[in-house]
Amino acid sequence: MKKELFTVEETAEILNLHEKTVQRFLREGRLRGRKIGRAWMISAEDLKDYAHGELRGEDQPPPVRREKRDMTVSAVVEFYEREPGEASRYSNSLIAMLNVKDPSWGQSRFDFLYHDGEGKARFILYGTPRFIGEIMKFMEIIQEQE
Repeated sequence: MKKELFTVEETAEILNLHEKTVQRFLREGRLRGRKIGRAWMISAEDLKDYAHGELRGEDQPPPVRREKRDMTVSAVVEFYEREPGEASRYSNSLIAMLNVKDPSWGQSRFDFLYHDGEGKARFILYGTPRFIGEIMKFMEIIQEQE
């Protein structure tokens, strides 16, 4: 079963709202979504939940289901890569991993920065310990292939 994801722009068009309003709703938690890289993505299910809540006149977002022992971990990975295109290739690989990730990884995201003057790529990872562990294994494989 394919889970459809919508961008902020597509969501704004569907809901007949301004893109900034959709972004604010995401930040406030009124609309659920997740960040993939730097872009917000909204699942069809989350869009339906929001629309049905609006029709019922609900002002509060549905509660986020959390396990008793939720834990979030962050990690910063830096490596020197003289070519920005090569660093971007790693970023695209991580985005692809997030798009097909195992649900057991939980909520996760990463930010990518490239410092041109230093030739340094920086990945800032956020998520469950399992997600961070899997990404670190992936980074190790990339390093070994170099």
